[in-house]
Amino acid sequence: MSPWICYLIADGLELSGIVAILTNGIFLNYYAEPNVNTASRKVIKIAVDTIAYTTETMVFLFLGIGVFAFDHKYEEMGLSTFLWTIVNLNIARALNVQIVSWWVNRSRSAKSKIPNK
Repeated sequence: MSPWICYLIADGLELSGIVAILTNGIFLNYYAEPNVNTASRKVIKIAVDTIAYTTETMVFLFLGIGVFAFDHKYEEMGLSTFLWTIVNLNIARALNVQIVSWWVNRSRSAKSKIPNK
């Protein structure tokens, strides 16, 4: 009932379904987790990890299929679009890793910090 109630509250406040999911996750983490025994936690973790991996794979499959399913004018894009995309993705990834590593290292001890290389 918890997901349904969170959905009704989010819908009543005219918020998105993502807000309902986040609210439900916070609610269940705070109230339901202490009431689940260790063996059940392991089973739930395996099930959630399996579902997460499966849905992530489906998203990337749909994205990959979508590249070829839509009518793109590949002649207008050319090779430079592909190369600039790769360059921009690598720059974005490097910045993301550096910023997140710096942020995480602020709260870690000297022994467990992520090294900058």
